[in-house]
Amino acid sequence: MSKFPKIILIFGIFVLIIGAIFISIKKQEKPVDFEYSMKTGDYDKATGKVTHQDSVDPSKYLGMLQFNAKPDSKNMATALVCAEQVAKIEKVDLYMPDMGHGSQPPTVAKGNIPSNLQSQAGSGIGFGCLNISNMQLFMPGLWQVRLFYSDGKVGLFNVEIGD
Repeated sequence: MSKFPKIILIFGIFVLIIGAIFISIKKQEKPVDFEYSMKTGDYDKATGKVTHQDSVDPSKYLGMLQFNAKPDSKNMATALVCAEQVAKIEKVDLYMPDMGHGSQPPTVAKGNIPSNLQSQAGSGIGFGCLNISNMQLFMPGLWQVRLFYSDGKVGLFNVEIGD
């Protein structure tokens, strides 16, 4: 066998290994610009006020919100929200805290739990997902996607809309 085919074979194997590494890294990447972690606060049903809690609190729920595409002020947004105690969520709304107003309520439906979060489903914390669509984030600025729980907690996702 001459040197030329061996070099081509070695080069081909090298390219396959680099390609496999690249694909593996790409699959692990998360769309950071489109994914948000949940903060929690308390909701006073009598006054309608939401208070923020910044301290560590064992009664907080964990959750994440992932948009299908980068949200903007020109298009309706769609996202998947996965959170603990999803059965206790009574309402989902959109609110602009700096402006003091909200938007039309989004459409909410039960969602499928992604494969990378399947282990959470059986953990006994009521983990589940919701599809949220028809989100009208109609002006630039800070928006909150708010999940209102029956126990007076509220899950808050802060989303900055640039255009």
